[in-house]
Amino acid sequence: MVIFNEEELRNICPAAFATEPEEGRVSDRYSFLPTTTILEMLQDEGWRWNSAAQVNSRSWSGSHAKHLIRLRHESLTGQDFGVGDSIPEMVLVNAHNGLGGYQLRAGVFRLVCSNGMVVSEQDFGQIRLRHIGFEREQVVEASRQVIMNAGMMAEKIGSWQEINLSDRSRKDFFADAARLRFGDNTDDDLIQAASQPRREADRGTDLWRTFNVAQENIIRGGFRRNSTNRGGFRRNSTNRRVREVTNINTVVNLNQGLWNLASSYANN
Repeated sequence: MVIFNEEELRNICPAAFATEPEEGRVSDRYSFLPTTTILEMLQDEGWRWNSAAQVNSRSWSGSHAKHLIRLRHESLTGQDFGVGDSIPEMVLVNAHNGLGGYQLRAGVFRLVCSNGMVVSEQDFGQIRLRHIGFEREQVVEASRQVIMNAGMMAEKIGSWQEINLSDRSRKDFFADAARLRFGDNTDDDLIQAASQPRREADRGTDLWRTFNVAQENIIRGGFRRNSTNRGGFRRNSTNRRVREVTNINTVVNLNQGLWNLASSYANN
């Protein structure tokens, strides 16, 4: 969901506006650093929030929960990026419960499917900001790093667009992609579901489109899978619908895993 103003961001991501850490969760050494402070720094560098998400869990306080905010820079347009319907972004992840610091990562957003990716830190790195010993210059450096790396991201994606996979390689890719989410429970039905393009523009054999099809299906779910009992036999009950991944850690880890998977196929 695109966020147009601060009120919308507050409704979707109230933890970003926390004014103190979660009580009983942090040590005396913890130095509270509001997400709004980071956002203000990034705004000074030309970044504007575009979308956000927040963990919804009984074990997290709603006003301090882990949250993810995607931002776009005024100088990084889709036309400048030059990768079809994609736009480079910066991804900010944080929580105010003492369980981890800020993460600033590179991302890519596809307009046609309203789907956001998180780029692998192996390729373009990430910057972790600790609440203890925080320095403003780290935020500025992260911002400029993403801008400088945008060209390299575009080049990498461009190289994936030129790599055509054989039928065997594409089947292997979708199987590897499905295993990242479903592990040992991966079966032919899940592999088939992961390989189905959701729009005509994604039909093709190149690595970029293959990656996009797998990424959207693995993250967004929405397809049905057959349930089996412990003996491996199919139940006669209605198939279960695979849910969209909403856990922030899982979304980030799956995205990174899928990006690394595509990189490994590019290098074969």
